[in-house]
Amino acid sequence: MENIGDFMKQAQRMKAELERIQEAAAEQRVEGSAGGGMVTVTADGRGEIVAVRIDPEVAQSGDLEMLQDLILAAANEALRRSRELLTAEMGRLTGGLNLPGLI
Repeated sequence: MENIGDFMKQAQRMKAELERIQEAAAEQRVEGSAGGGMVTVTADGRGEIVAVRIDPEVAQSGDLEMLQDLILAAANEALRRSRELLTAEMGRLTGGLNLPGLI
């Protein structure tokens, strides 16, 4: 019975550490850009877009299809980097083990 109690305590510690890591990741920012920096998208460690910057020249060009493509590419890069950030942080908690469902 003692082993189960120890296991439960360890699970509670890991849960608390997981929450701390997720909160810390939420404060971090990563960027994705496209078109040589004409569009930059910033995401946090939770995978939420927090900012979009568009070079005024691109907006004035009138080429909406190109602008949409640049925004999409920059957003996807920012979100990919956000996932990588969280994965790296979680790797510290799990000691590099790939535990499904944690991220």
